Amino acid sequence: MSKDTSLSMSGLTDAEAKEFHSVFTSSAVTFLLVATVAHVLVWSWRPWFG
Repeated sequence: MSKDTSLSMSGLTDAEAKEFHSVFTSSAVTFLLVATVAHVLVWSWRPWFG
């Protein structure tokens, strides 16, 4: 059994786990960027502190 075909506790191979990690990371970064832009736009429209 080669290293690439062995499964981890999640049932994914190393290659599949790396692919999932890259998709998850890029999705999280995209979400954080959209949320940050939304907060800046709302802050400029109606500031919530003073």
